[in-house]
Amino acid sequence: MAKSKVNRIILCIIDDVRSKQFFHLINKGLLPNCKTLMENGIYSKNCVTDFPAITYPTQVSIITGTYTGDYRHEKCHGIPLSNWMGRDYNPPLIRNYGSTKLEIYKMNEDMGKNCQTICEMIPEGNKTSIAQFINRGVDYFFPNRKIKLIFYYLLINYYKNIKTIIKYTNNIVVQKLLETFKHPTKYFETNEAPICSLIWFLTSDVLMHRYGNSDPLYKLNLLHIDRVIGKLIAGLKQLGYLEDTAIAITSDHGNYRANKIGNLDNIYEGLGLVNYHQRKNISVNVNIAEFGALGFFYFKYNNLDRKIRWGNPSIEELEKFGPKKINLFDKLFKIEGTKLMYYKDNNNTHQKGQIFLKRRVGKENCIHGRIEYRGTGKQMQARYIFENNNERDVFGYCKDKRASTYLDGKFHSIEEWLEATHHLDFPLYPDLLCRHFKNPRSADIILSTEGTIVYNIQHGRKKSNNLYSHDIGARKSSIVPLIISGSNDIPKREITFCKITDIVSTLLKLLGTHPAESAIGKSLI
Repeated sequence: MAKSKVNRIILCIIDDVRSKQFFHLINKGLLPNCKTLMENGIYSKNCVTDFPAITYPTQVSIITGTYTGDYRHEKCHGIPLSNWMGRDYNPPLIRNYGSTKLEIYKMNEDMGKNCQTICEMIPEGNKTSIAQFINRGVDYFFPNRKIKLIFYYLLINYYKNIKTIIKYTNNIVVQKLLETFKHPTKYFETNEAPICSLIWFLTSDVLMHRYGNSDPLYKLNLLHIDRVIGKLIAGLKQLGYLEDTAIAITSDHGNYRANKIGNLDNIYEGLGLVNYHQRKNISVNVNIAEFGALGFFYFKYNNLDRKIRWGNPSIEELEKFGPKKINLFDKLFKIEGTKLMYYKDNNNTHQKGQIFLKRRVGKENCIHGRIEYRGTGKQMQARYIFENNNERDVFGYCKDKRASTYLDGKFHSIEEWLEATHHLDFPLYPDLLCRHFKNPRSADIILSTEGTIVYNIQHGRKKSNNLYSHDIGARKSSIVPLIISGSNDIPKREITFCKITDIVSTLLKLLGTHPAESAIGKSLI
């Protein structure tokens, strides 16, 4: 086979975009530059994101081509959430990548050494990252100083003239990237344009959380992003780089609108729970790390020496928890709006284990199921089992002819689960839930309201009254757009379905190189 003409790649993430809405705007002619790229390259309207559908874990998965897991023992990354608790530290490590403490810089360390970014997988050439903080292996990064980052962060989140900030932040991403192509010696040691570039448009996420995806400002922002992508294409063409460059455009997650804002104040007192605080570590026994419509609960427990410490309590300890000896599985399931619960078995390892599932049916009844897994990385397989093999399963796969064929009690690979569930709500969940719970930084119990109610909690504190979020397993949150185009050497075709971890393998295939062993995805070429 002849060597590809592609010598450079650009990976662009437009934050918080539903696939269906994105391609609807393309079909209406409102995103002409993205439409041109779509018509002249590879595209998919069914690209499945990670679990949970939250910005930083999904973006890490996109850029590394792998998912989370037990990053200590297997080839994967270590980021389970945007807000998580590390219980192998004393006192526990609290992470909040969206905080003003600039912990976003620590993601590159927190990913662990058993995965690589796409930039690290390319042995030679200059690499750059514009506004993308998951950037191990790059030679130039903007904003490259914390003072600039503080200014950038405050500008985006608090500047009153939102239209001005939209134009500024979107334009600066493309302007800075084109500068590295025009004047390489200002940014690199060699006079060569970057072989790999990462860019992130985050204004769409800021606007979606404030106003929702139906608001004119959110839609106008997508139109403006398309406009600056047009400037990028024109700039690359003028500089003579377009024909040998592959441009990938995707998103990290979609979005939804909840019906109401929930309140957990009465839950703490009623259940005898005290949320963790770094300066009040005496009577605390829970950390609600995140709770939009998905709630991630970390609990403290008594060990055999009767000393209180943080760790992974057993199912038996969670059934008789705290001073009131409450059954957390029963009590937490009564939180307003809760419809689903996930938790792991006591004896799970990175090689094998099981995840327990629970769904509310009506006011009082519940149905149960479990997922069993074995193996690691690409070789991991999972099987989905539900009670009494009846026609009511937790994820509703039984109702679908294609998915139901995989409910056979046998173990199946990630590609098989993708084939079975890409067109449904909870796509890839039998695989992705297992990978998430393998991570020692994962929560003990996960709740879901399926988007009916959002609580907007981060580490026990309510952060906003916004109804708009993006963490649930519905297709509107879990399916993102994908376009890979630019060079005429890229084939023109629609991919019926794929996963976000396929992007790295596809771009490296175009470059004529191979992904790291940790990469789960496959090439779409």
